[in-house]
Amino acid sequence: MEAEQLISTIAEKLSIVGVEDNITLENIRPVALPSKVRKSIDDLERALQSSLEKLKSDERLPNLLFHLANLHLTEGNFGRAVILYETLLGLDSSNTLAWVHMGLAYLLADDPKDAISCFSTALSLDPQNALTNVYMAMAYLEMGDFSQTQKYIKDALAIDPKCELAHITKGDLLRKNGNVVGAIALFKLALECNPSCARAFQRLGQAYIDEGRIDKAIDVLEQGVSKHPEDYEILSALAEAYFRKDDIDSALQYYERALAIKPDNSALWIRKGDVHKAARQYSLADGAYQKAINADPENTDAWLRNAQIKILMNDHEGSLEYYNTALALRPKDGTIAYLRGRLLMSMSRWEEALADLDVAFAADPSNPDILFNRARVLEELGRTDEVKRTLQIARGLYLESGNTVRAAECLAKIKRIE
Repeated sequence: MEAEQLISTIAEKLSIVGVEDNITLENIRPVALPSKVRKSIDDLERALQSSLEKLKSDERLPNLLFHLANLHLTEGNFGRAVILYETLLGLDSSNTLAWVHMGLAYLLADDPKDAISCFSTALSLDPQNALTNVYMAMAYLEMGDFSQTQKYIKDALAIDPKCELAHITKGDLLRKNGNVVGAIALFKLALECNPSCARAFQRLGQAYIDEGRIDKAIDVLEQGVSKHPEDYEILSALAEAYFRKDDIDSALQYYERALAIKPDNSALWIRKGDVHKAARQYSLADGAYQKAINADPENTDAWLRNAQIKILMNDHEGSLEYYNTALALRPKDGTIAYLRGRLLMSMSRWEEALADLDVAFAADPSNPDILFNRARVLEELGRTDEVKRTLQIARGLYLESGNTVRAAECLAKIKRIE
């Protein structure tokens, strides 16, 4: 196909799948089963990539790149969207929406610093855009800068007092500061501004879960699902609510629906595994945790969950392999080192256990449980003098924390050694 014809062909395909000019958070949803036309766009896009140099002077190219990038953004392919926006902005740096959308892609890819840079440029071009101000607030909230978060929320509401996303973000800020009641009021206000806002349903339902008002959460989230049956975040929150109500079957049903929409979400697989684990369905939990690893091999929590479920399945060697990988991913993590150390103790691998407990204590020197177990390992290794010193320190820490029972146990062990 001729390079010039590529633009026309891709534009025609994009018109068939439908791509909005202005993408908001509500538009961004993964595609579970791409259509035949959508798959053909990927093939054409690869051809376009190799022809970009020839087409730079074609006045149709910026608009095509913009809509291609928008397509990837709506599907959650943030890395590819950023590349296309950057290419477009190299040709036309005055495209305000491209700056906003690229900022959204960075924000949703957990890169708030670069998102702020994009939103700042967009605001210099269009300072009266309420949503861009809210996006700035969201990025600063992600970075923990509450002062800047408040500033941009205030600016957004001054422009549009009924901007539901501004009220939601303000609610998120209150929730982070522990004011769940205030957050609930703002999430309700967001729904008054926009009765079909998916994000408001999800946030309100989650806030009710935080408060322990599970029936209220289920009611709100089921309303959200009825309006947004393909929103995996609402489905996931509803699954969590049913799990809190001890309705295992309903919880699993909604996690399965969420995963049908977002099968590459490692956290969702972990939560589904947790439900199976709570129901003592260990083999099913093991399978879910393994899928969490497949979805994201660098998710340390997934490796940890696999290690822990293997212990319940009496597979200590298998558990050790998963702990090894978890520690390889986070070599200075005291909690993982402690858990592996306890496993090694159960396997009578005392020298290795001691090394792990030392790593754990270096990370958390105020935890007497680490020292209590370290003393036991030292006793197995015949290092009696070190056992006594370790127990004395552990006893002091237990007394400081008010655990007199364990302190007495330490004293009894010291006397036995003496």
